Amino acid sequence: MSSGRAPTAALSLLLVVASQSGCPVDKETGEAVFDRTKLHTIAITVDGAHLNQLATDLEARVPCTLSYDGEVVRGAGIRQKGNKLVELEDKPSFSIKIDEFDEEAELDGLKKLLLNNAKQDSAFLREQIGGDLHDRAGVPAARTAHAVVSLNGVDKGIYVVTEALDKRFLRRHFGEVNDEGALYEGPCCGDFVDDLGAAELDGGEDKGAAALRALAAAIRDTPDEQLAAKLSQHLDLDRFITSFALEALVGHWDGYAYRANNYYMYKNPADGRFVFMPHGMDRILDDPRFDTETAPVAVLPRRIREIPALDERFRAELARIASAAWDEPAALAAIDQAAQLIGAASAGEATRDDLREFAEHAGALREALKLRRTLIDPAIVCGDGDVGGLESCDDGNTTGGDGCSAGCRVEP
Repeated sequence: MSSGRAPTAALSLLLVVASQSGCPVDKETGEAVFDRTKLHTIAITVDGAHLNQLATDLEARVPCTLSYDGEVVRGAGIRQKGNKLVELEDKPSFSIKIDEFDEEAELDGLKKLLLNNAKQDSAFLREQIGGDLHDRAGVPAARTAHAVVSLNGVDKGIYVVTEALDKRFLRRHFGEVNDEGALYEGPCCGDFVDDLGAAELDGGEDKGAAALRALAAAIRDTPDEQLAAKLSQHLDLDRFITSFALEALVGHWDGYAYRANNYYMYKNPADGRFVFMPHGMDRILDDPRFDTETAPVAVLPRRIREIPALDERFRAELARIASAAWDEPAALAAIDQAAQLIGAASAGEATRDDLREFAEHAGALREALKLRRTLIDPAIVCGDGDVGGLESCDDGNTTGGDGCSAGCRVEP
């Protein structure tokens, strides 16, 4: 980790020795920050003169000192994260820009860090499980870890430390030379296809506005038979279908497809096409019986389901992810590991309250994962005469008009 200052003599010597010995030099890309083998400790200090602004202003950051596992960073800026202010005496989420007041400051190569209070996920693990599944399926997602956080010496409890989707994230997923594309965030709850303003540029000059308009027009105006070809000029369509299928499989009802919320769009300079990426997955698996046939809200996934050839690709991707990327043992192991780490936490009253919340909800998340796996099992065959998985009917005959659709849904 680094505070952004010039390396000390000891650190410089360490780097030289490492390079001469053939050992890889740590390039400080966040591995230490997102190390899941430990429960991290974060201490935030804000001068009393700035506390009122931190409590009342969601936009401007105030100066703070950050200690992450004992590594001290000065010159950082902090604000509350989210759309609604939370009393500082309670448990706000925070967004910390490491170099807000010192452009050289960094933390393990990172320039920004998000601390989520997990108020909507008492198991503290849904973001992690969703992110891991996206990674295995080939869709970029933020890394996460867990930490006990204090503000001015007061225990605030257990937080989910979440990677920011910034230039460092983009370099990691798209390559060193492909971090200059336009990045848009979709806040709740509007579809950019209907309203371009619903996709907010995430800083910098808007170099992707024309491309975004072109993508929206292609989604909205292209005839069915031309849609796949047209979309592929502006969008990584294969990866979008993957991300759509992932939302359906994990029941991410608060994402792009089903709420036009919690998504990023990145115009990849490598080919000029947009890539969709998720965030805000703290409500996945809320309903382990979430129906993959649920009608999307956003225009693009809705059109995909309405066009038979694209719908077939969507269904095939559901099956592929369920077979190749859905790793129930890994998810259950992550819950067990978190239980061991979080369960060992010892701090103030807020952390003890969070420990009780985790203990009460971790088991339910385990059961939701197991149930969901049985419901999305690709081995369930429509038309086999048995109602299984998410089928609402199955009369053993998939002929159209017989009262049961090809997806085993009751026909009108």
